[in-house]
Amino acid sequence: MHSPIAANLTELSRQEKLRLWMTRNRWTYARLARALDITSNAIAKLCNQPTMPVRRHAQIVALGVPAELLPQPLDVKPGPKPRRLAEPAIPAASVATTA
Repeated sequence: MHSPIAANLTELSRQEKLRLWMTRNRWTYARLARALDITSNAIAKLCNQPTMPVRRHAQIVALGVPAELLPQPLDVKPGPKPRRLAEPAIPAASVATTA
């Protein structure tokens, strides 16, 4: 029978290790969500992204979840990200001026 868990546990992703830890310790996203007073969809999204807000990270670690299984704690400024200025298609010095 094929197991959905990798044969070699070192090959597991961070998310897979977190789910395995949660299963072994009888935690669910719903239980975590209730403890943080948020929805289970919100906690699942937080745990599956590459980063999570520092405040939420600290709250989850305080509940006993190992920090190495959680996304990197990082506060990302909300809103649109600054655009990189594009290089001009034609350098200004090579544009011929007409008189």
